[in-house]
Amino acid sequence: MHRTVLAPNASPLTGDGTRTYLVGRARVAVIDPGSDDPDHLTAITEAIGDGVLVAVLVTHGHPDHLSGAGALAERREARVLRLADGSLRDGTGVGTDAGRLVAVATPGHTSDHVAFHWPAERAVFCGDLMLGGEDTALVAPPEGRLGPYLASLERIRELGPDVIYPAHGPAFTQPTQAIDRYVRHRELRLQQVLDALAAGAQDYDSLRAAVYGHDIEPELERAARAALKAYLEYLQGQGRVRRFGRGWQLKER
Repeated sequence: MHRTVLAPNASPLTGDGTRTYLVGRARVAVIDPGSDDPDHLTAITEAIGDGVLVAVLVTHGHPDHLSGAGALAERREARVLRLADGSLRDGTGVGTDAGRLVAVATPGHTSDHVAFHWPAERAVFCGDLMLGGEDTALVAPPEGRLGPYLASLERIRELGPDVIYPAHGPAFTQPTQAIDRYVRHRELRLQQVLDALAAGAQDYDSLRAAVYGHDIEPELERAARAALKAYLEYLQGQGRVRRFGRGWQLKER
């Protein structure tokens, strides 16, 4: 028993917009209220109807998830719960008439990222850990780290969900296969970085071209460079690459 209200904030990084989820009807929890758009907030409020808003849950602090939270909570006299300010913790439960939602700390996309496990429906609301219709999601320093991100994917896998609801894009109805694809994508990118370094690439421009190609869309250029940094920092932590002047190189073993 959940409903979806799509925020009007489509972009190359948000897909068709942020999906705001409502769990329950008499006692409702709202997950990721999205942008502070009056029409969107009104649509959420109308969907809640005569129900009691028990909590506004935020997966992480990016504006397309958080910015409408305060205004929505004020409209219905509810609390905003998020990991960053301590109002939400790993394992915190929020009751609705459709079952309990349990916070699951899932850092990686951001350090304050949290998913919500819905045991009654064997479902997980995964925020930006995964993007519907895609095999990857943005992990970009300084707020994103690849090591924790991969660990968070495994934590979601261990919950054994039948369905995963992302904040952007359609649901994953074959979660195990989807997580496998996400892990394989990261492994492929890591190998591409290592291969590019072995072929003589050192600076960000040459590495980005080797990994992502020369014809990347301008609006995704910044994201690609940031993601590349996440791969390099991860490999550095494994002792496989090192900084070399203003660039990078393979570390001799």
